[in-house]
Amino acid sequence: MSGNSKAVWNVTAVSVMVVSLLIAAGNVQADFVFGEPVNLGLVVNRSNAYFTSISADGLEMYFCSERSGGYGISDIWVSTRITKDSEWGEPTNLGPSINGPGYNVSPCLSGDGLALYFASQRPGGFGLSDIWVARRATRHEDWGAAENLGAPVSTAGDEAFVSISSDELELYFSDWEPVQPGGYGGRDLWVTTRPTVSDPWAPPVRVNAPVNGPTHDEMHTLSSDGLVLLFSSWGRSGGYGARDVWMTRRTTTSSPWSTPVNLGPTINSPDFDQSGTFSPDGSTLYFSSRNRAGGYGGFDIWQAPVRPVVDFNGDEVADVADIDIMIGCWGTDDSLCDIGPMPWGDGIVDIYDLMALAEYVPEIRNPRANAVDVPRSVTLGWIRSPLADTYDVYFGRSLEDVTNADRANPLDVLVGEGQDTALYDPPGLLEFGQTYHWRIDEIGAPPESTVYRGFVWSFTTEPVSYPLENVSATASTSDAGAGPVNTVNGSGLSADDTHSTAATDMWLASGNGVDPIWIQYEFDQVYRLHEMLVWNYNVQFELVLGLGLKDVTVEYSENGTDWMVLGEVEVAQATATATYAANSTIDLGGVAAKYVRLTVNSGWGMMGKFGLSEVRFLYIPARAREPQPVNGAVDVSPDALLQWRPGREAVAHEIYLSPDRQAVIDGTALVDTVTESGYLSGPLDPGQTYYWKVNEVNDAAEATSVWEGDVWEFTTAE
Repeated sequence: MSGNSKAVWNVTAVSVMVVSLLIAAGNVQADFVFGEPVNLGLVVNRSNAYFTSISADGLEMYFCSERSGGYGISDIWVSTRITKDSEWGEPTNLGPSINGPGYNVSPCLSGDGLALYFASQRPGGFGLSDIWVARRATRHEDWGAAENLGAPVSTAGDEAFVSISSDELELYFSDWEPVQPGGYGGRDLWVTTRPTVSDPWAPPVRVNAPVNGPTHDEMHTLSSDGLVLLFSSWGRSGGYGARDVWMTRRTTTSSPWSTPVNLGPTINSPDFDQSGTFSPDGSTLYFSSRNRAGGYGGFDIWQAPVRPVVDFNGDEVADVADIDIMIGCWGTDDSLCDIGPMPWGDGIVDIYDLMALAEYVPEIRNPRANAVDVPRSVTLGWIRSPLADTYDVYFGRSLEDVTNADRANPLDVLVGEGQDTALYDPPGLLEFGQTYHWRIDEIGAPPESTVYRGFVWSFTTEPVSYPLENVSATASTSDAGAGPVNTVNGSGLSADDTHSTAATDMWLASGNGVDPIWIQYEFDQVYRLHEMLVWNYNVQFELVLGLGLKDVTVEYSENGTDWMVLGEVEVAQATATATYAANSTIDLGGVAAKYVRLTVNSGWGMMGKFGLSEVRFLYIPARAREPQPVNGAVDVSPDALLQWRPGREAVAHEIYLSPDRQAVIDGTALVDTVTESGYLSGPLDPGQTYYWKVNEVNDAAEATSVWEGDVWEFTTAE
């Protein structure tokens, strides 16, 4: 079983702004941080973009834009993406059922995504701007005709901005004080409620002081849990620009709002910053900023990650010591550890906070959520919470089954029922490159034996092979400006691995009497090679010209002098399109090589010219990697357990360890040969720098019996 790395989150390594929110009662403080904002790009940000509302699954974004193709000065648009990690797609206008003449702004989705509230100057209203709502039967259908909310919300005044709670029972809007009496002047925030979605809205009331100030307060959004209200304020004391984003919080949805705090200079610039909104899961802040450095001019939409402060003891790392602190606060309202399910907490330290901490402390869950490149030999592990007496373990490839299974309906994924240990070792090795899902239900002590349902976690196992980097290329001959380096430098390749038709992105050899014509690749060391992906020559008229390689001889070498023939291969012709994906895979059979050479025997045409667009080599990891302690670590315990990720086929591991680096390099510092990927080194001398490497020993039948490892170092604590 390979060793598990102990990772820590270095708080000082992230550029952040810490936000502290003091609740009215004075005894609750929630801290979280913002990462550096990132512009959403030109697909979204064109001709002023602002006001975002994100669907519960994170795959739809509604926003306002003054781009062409609309029906008013500002229209509401929607952009979608396939996954939360994907880029936003080209926006679509919601059409005349939503957008009318003038300004159509402040879109706000209900929690189920079936109602869209917004403010509009469209005809048929009561005043300059009114609050409207449109509905749809399912998320796959078009929006129906918009309806005005009418009195007492829409008036003869200017209800310009709107935010709705997830359950549609609480609605915030802004209006001018002369129309809604009792305000401070300028724009104020107002709220109206109703018992059920079938009931009418109650008469609006001004949001409690001190949220509303003597200047304009507007452009607000409510978090999905209803506990945080973001809004923009003009000229409020303590700001950073002409208009800033501020935040207020409450402990429950029936509690008063706290004194607002400014989101700080990470978010607020010297110019205009407005319309902040949190993603439904609280992990991302979206906001609009004018003329911000790195933007496109005017108002752009930006996003910044939101993270809870998880370094409870102030030692600048999140680790097992912070787990102990959280367990000590279990069941209380101690705000220090109240970091979930949203970064600002929910008023009690419970399983949601432990799950939030698990994002930063691997010891809570191994592997961590959405981990990739997980060894196939992984053992699932987790930290016990005070709730648990035993555990039910659900594990499998089907997300739906792992999510829905229980003791009454195990769906073949209940793999451990009522087990005592906080470990699960799947039988055998998991499959390469597959995503697995797992859930741990905690079972309370009898006689109640309460089932505390766990979250579903996912991870993806290691691939069969990995792409090689830093490959160099030479050739027997090349045309000017079309050298062999073009086949390994990514020129012409898009983000989705399709190749351009630009000849300057490829290698071309005219021959000119050179025979044979070859192209050769060199790596930084010997690797166990799996396969080679090939993008053939792909200019616009390739199907007519036939300049791509056809029949080639593949050779390999460990030293560049002694060559072995792997075989004769036919390379498929390119498609002559700008969406050309690699269409040839050469099986390299796991050979050990530092060099690979392709010798041209024929091309797809008769012009005597031969070319290639791109190649990519994939290797099977045979050497030890990912050392623990990490290379260069300091203050390491003299009794440190040395761990590493083993080579794929290793049956034994030779450990070399010494204060003498050269002795480790020369192989004269062998201290042990082990069969597991861990070695207890101590006791070592304090304050001493040590060097070590692991040579992976393969089965004697392998062509390469020993794969020599890199030399790593660490320094022990004084």
